[in-house]
Amino acid sequence: MKSKKTKEELIKTVLEQITIDVHCGDLEAIEELIGFIPAENLIAYLPEEDWKPFYHLVTEEHLKKEKDESAS
Repeated sequence: MKSKKTKEELIKTVLEQITIDVHCGDLEAIEELIGFIPAENLIAYLPEEDWKPFYHLVTEEHLKKEKDESAS
């Protein structure tokens, strides 16, 4: 039986695949994956001088989440 792998190993394997995909110009799967990341995390990845035009996205996501939770 193979040993279970850690989340760090999963991240490393995914990053290796992302590197391959970028090198080949295949960004479709990466775009799909990144779409699940909250806007505030995506913004934080950018250099700080690029944050301001995207701040409204954090508020919009937060309001949508609150609306979805209240509808449940």
